[in-house]
Amino acid sequence: MPEVLRNAHFIVAVDRIAKIVRVTRTAEPFDSIEQIEQECLEITAALAPVDRSAMSLLLDIRAAPGRNDPRFEDATLQLRTAAVRGFGCVSVLVGTPAGALQVRRHSREDGIDRLISDNEGELLAYLAALPSRHC
Repeated sequence: MPEVLRNAHFIVAVDRIAKIVRVTRTAEPFDSIEQIEQECLEITAALAPVDRSAMSLLLDIRAAPGRNDPRFEDATLQLRTAAVRGFGCVSVLVGTPAGALQVRRHSREDGIDRLISDNEGELLAYLAALPSRHC
């Protein structure tokens, strides 16, 4: 899958044939809220040429350091919503049950449904089998 962005915290790749955008979170912790904001803007810019409605999004957050302090949560709500809005299907690959619970909470907060699993093959097979790009 060709990469369109790579930095210390994210790898973004777009497979136009499979119609999947993959955003992988690395294990590198953020130094500041400003750093989160800047890198989310980079992701948005990298995905600007992508027709989100015709694509599915796979977020791989297995390596992400756990963090749910209120300041972090407040800062990332709007950015997280902007990053996932508009995709036909949003799926999230988690590494722990706690990660799945946090993603479910995010879904309730921002109103964007997400397919959540700890099985990468299962998510990829599901996304590949979608007749349209909507979950």
